[in-house]
Amino acid sequence: MERVRSPLARLVLVLVIAGCAVPEAATTTGTPASTTTEAPAPTSTVEPLVECPPIPYRVEVLPVRARGAPADLGSIELDEFTAIGGTRSVFWVDGEGALTVALVRGSLPPRDWPGERGEVMVAGMKAVVGPFDQGRWVAAWFEGGGARCDLYTMVFYPPVDPSEVEAALASITRSD
Repeated sequence: MERVRSPLARLVLVLVIAGCAVPEAATTTGTPASTTTEAPAPTSTVEPLVECPPIPYRVEVLPVRARGAPADLGSIELDEFTAIGGTRSVFWVDGEGALTVALVRGSLPPRDWPGERGEVMVAGMKAVVGPFDQGRWVAAWFEGGGARCDLYTMVFYPPVDPSEVEAALASITRSD
């Protein structure tokens, strides 16, 4: 065997010999084991939702198409304003049972106001009012410290006459 003189050639020779000396890697078949790490579920105590007390307002003037006493909840199709858990609502319908006005205690409009709005006074409280969407008009105000049951929304369902909205809001008085 010829003697290797170059340092580079020696290194290559050592690597070749070392490579031959390493045993062949074991091969396995089947599905490799997988591990998943899940964070433990947070534990918290959720307070039970308490229904707001009755609405302390009387509405003396309603739109012309609103008929009679407030409607039974069972005959009303709930929407984004009226289907919020824990709220207290009063509904007025027209002669055919279609929703005309809803007064809701315990929430403000469920999303940002899409259009222009103005300010009015409702039973001595500053409120915002204006067209919302889908032909509805909405008034919203809060009283007290801003706790959930201090929030009020009044929804006027189409067709809406702005002068009737103004008259209804101006007629609201506290009943307590």
